[in-house]
Amino acid sequence: MATIKDVARIANVSVTTVSATLSGSAPVSETLQKRVWDAVRAANYQPDPVAQNLRRGVSTTIGLIVPDIATPWSAHLARAMQKALSQRGFNMLFASNEDDPDREMNEIALMTAHRVAGLIIAPTSLGDKYAERLVAAVTTPAVLVDRVVAPDVFDAVADDNELGAQLLTHYLLRLGHRDIAFLSGRRGISASDERFDAFRAAMAGQGVPVREDLMCRSIFRHEHAYAEVQTLMTNAAPPTAIMCISIAQLLGTMAGLKNMGLRVPEDVSVISFDDFHPAVGWQPSITALTQDTQELSAQAAALLLARLGRGANEPVQPPQIVRIKPRLCVRESCRSLLQG
Repeated sequence: MATIKDVARIANVSVTTVSATLSGSAPVSETLQKRVWDAVRAANYQPDPVAQNLRRGVSTTIGLIVPDIATPWSAHLARAMQKALSQRGFNMLFASNEDDPDREMNEIALMTAHRVAGLIIAPTSLGDKYAERLVAAVTTPAVLVDRVVAPDVFDAVADDNELGAQLLTHYLLRLGHRDIAFLSGRRGISASDERFDAFRAAMAGQGVPVREDLMCRSIFRHEHAYAEVQTLMTNAAPPTAIMCISIAQLLGTMAGLKNMGLRVPEDVSVISFDDFHPAVGWQPSITALTQDTQELSAQAAALLLARLGRGANEPVQPPQIVRIKPRLCVRESCRSLLQG
């Protein structure tokens, strides 16, 4: 692989002249510039972007870290974030940690060592003293997405889970459902806790009591939902509707109901916070919230770039939490219990 010394030798100039030509850090005559660029092409020299950015004191690379790229949400986010950053003149470095907080901290350290300009993190939120670990690990400007952690330290962009729960709950109530099962995720994760609390608040706001025997916590894997819905549906008074907060839950719910020979929506209605595949394209198609990853990505990029663009003499602004409003997409998975 050619080096800057090879370019200097071919152009018959100093390494300093080559560096100044490539970086634009000092004036170089047109004649010498032409010799340098001719030598670059002759040597097939590829400048090291990390080294260039170190010399310039800037970077045009942003790191994106997600818990699991295999999930539809993460894949949609990665594509939308790359587009949002590219439109603003930045490249994206990507990492996925399979929901392992230790790997996540290592990825943060590696990206920081590669001198990324900033980080956008969909935090795992797992493990003891997670918030303290994240704060200690992040030493470059960062914005969190999807989950809120240490809101006094980090900017965050997340779904408006309160509005989402209201949209889903009010829709089911309008159809006459009162016995609604709620499958929640891990405790201590902001998105899961917010959705669970907002569902209960939405029910209370309409004067409808929550059936505690239908409230299911820590259902965050396909197999958890698969088993839980079969337990729910053997209840002496089974739910008429089941609300899921993730695709993993939805997959398990539909598989569990099918295993029991139950039909959606004829025997039980199903509704979901998560609208990514396979919510679309199933039979029946699933009534769900549409989450705008394009807007989430644009807002996260804007927040991070505002941090990066702050002047040395400008005051540091307090962290912001931006909420992205979801939309309810009514499809085929919920039936009305009202007569006539």
